[in-house]
Amino acid sequence: MALLGGVGAASALASFWVPALAAVAYAVAYVVHRRRRTAARDGGPGPVGPGVPAVGTEHRG
Repeated sequence: MALLGGVGAASALASFWVPALAAVAYAVAYVVHRRRRTAARDGGPGPVGPGVPAVGTEHRG
């Protein structure tokens, strides 16, 4: 009988932590997706007119 109680307790515990784990995994995937999408959008400086050096492209020696 104690075995059945242990199985019931394990089942009750699993019914809480499995969905919580899924929610955490979803949140992590969402944050990673947002960061990658934001990083992909950042193309650096915009268009520059002819003869005008772009900011950050000069080499310092």
